[in-house]
This record gives sequence, structure tokens and C-alpha cells, in this order.
Amino acid sequence: MKKTLLLLVLIALLISCTSKKEKAIQYNKSGIKSMFSLKDKDAMEYFTLAIEMDSTFDQPYYYRGNLKYGEGDYQGALADYNKAIALNPKYSEAYSHRGNVFEKLHQDANACKDFQKAHDLGEPNLEDKLIHCQ
Repeated sequence: MKKTLLLLVLIALLISCTSKKEKAIQYNKSGIKSMFSLKDKDAMEYFTLAIEMDSTFDQPYYYRGNLKYGEGDYQGALADYNKAIALNPKYSEAYSHRGNVFEKLHQDANACKDFQKAHDLGEPNLEDKLIHCQ
């Protein structure tokens, strides 16, 4: 009985010692799984929790931006992509997706800048987008 109680206390202690960064990573992974399972509401909650655990983690902003874009919340998506890029200026996917938002908002010059930046950072398959920027 004492060993079981001690084991439970140790498990609780280990769980509570998990760093915020590790929790953020786990929430982000759960968000991605939910997103691929088409559970967008759950995914949004997980990404938001990841951001609350570690506001310097770029990925949940990017993924949450993708969900907002899919919902037609272009201003919300733009804010999340901006944050992801501010945290990681080499985040090619975030530039590419932010370019899509700028296209929807009819801000073609900004879209072209982002598509070019994403291309320069190695993002593939942007040739069709860049043709319209000439």
C-alpha cells in the first residue's frame, strides 16, 4: 500500500515538473492530430493552449493561422502568420500562407513579396504564384 502511494506521488510529481515548453509541444502535436482528423475546433483549442504555455513557439501560431484562414477569418490568420514570422523569420510556409491571405485581401504587392520570400527560403511550388507577380 505504501509503495503504491509513493509511486502515485512520484508520478504526480513528474507530471507537474513537465516544462511549459514540453507541454506546448504536446499541445501542438495534439492540435496537428486533431486538425488531420478534421476536428478543427479541438485543434484550435490545442494550438491556443500551446501558445499559452509558450508564446515564443512559432508552430502553433502557423497552424492556428491555417485554421483561421480556412474559416475565412483572414485578419485572424494574418495576425497569427505575422507572429509566426516574427518569431521565426525563416519560416517559409508562414510567408507562403500569409501571401495567400494578402491575395484574398487584394493586397497583391504584399502577396508577391511574401511569395518571393517563401521561394527564396526554399518553399516549393510557388512558380504559379510568382508568374502573376511579374
